[in-house]
Amino acid sequence: MELDIQVIQQDGSNYWLSDLGIQVEKFSPPAPTFTRTYTPVGKYNVASSETHTSERKIPLVFDVKTIDSVDQELMRLKLFDLFRGYEDFYVVSSVIPSIRWPVHADDGFNIEPYEASPIMTEDITVNLVVTGGFGETINTTANMKNNIPLGFDIPFACLPPYRFTNQSDVKVFVGGSIPLLADGKTATLTFHGDVASQLSITNKTTGQVFQLNQALKKSQTLILYGMVPVVDGVNVYSKGNHAYLDYVKGINELLVAGATNYDLEFDTRYYV
Repeated sequence: MELDIQVIQQDGSNYWLSDLGIQVEKFSPPAPTFTRTYTPVGKYNVASSETHTSERKIPLVFDVKTIDSVDQELMRLKLFDLFRGYEDFYVVSSVIPSIRWPVHADDGFNIEPYEASPIMTEDITVNLVVTGGFGETINTTANMKNNIPLGFDIPFACLPPYRFTNQSDVKVFVGGSIPLLADGKTATLTFHGDVASQLSITNKTTGQVFQLNQALKKSQTLILYGMVPVVDGVNVYSKGNHAYLDYVKGINELLVAGATNYDLEFDTRYYV
């Protein structure tokens, strides 16, 4: 398969580079970059800090075919606009079209004719910095039923989507390179159901318990995204136990208590 790249801009405009006369030579995302700091402890020991994601850069290498020198200059202007450095955009590889990379162009880049040719350029390198450090599945798990992405090793017994009705003990799968943490890249839990006074949702895999001390009706919507619970658009953090839920890579077992006549949905992207 010939490598091609789709660029999707914030206004919805999208282009396959091959349609613009651009031949992609290289797009090889490197592994995620993690950093630590180290502090001497005593004479013969060193303590390391927590691991943090740092900048991740993807070189996009291509050349441009044009019909004459005027067309070459017009393509120069098009490339300046396409790889604008002042806003983020997505790129998608034709090889793995289920993953998009949120990026912005870093540094400038040169567009030089190949040996003074008016119809071919030298290889052009645009350094793309991955915003947030990770690529992500285009579809969330809610939309993966008929489009399971390759490479995530999702168990057959735990395939998305993850929607459950009156099931107190359920399992969801987190694929990709990282766990989902409430203070970072996380998942959305959506709950509709009847609660007399207290709802609890436990991730038995991590041992974390979220509790909401409030009556709910089936017509209301509770959303737990990250560290803040919201009911019908109203922050209800003060009515909970101030806890949150993280999700490990792999299978997570969730337990619902205190509710009747309910639906629970778990939705997320996978990050690579």
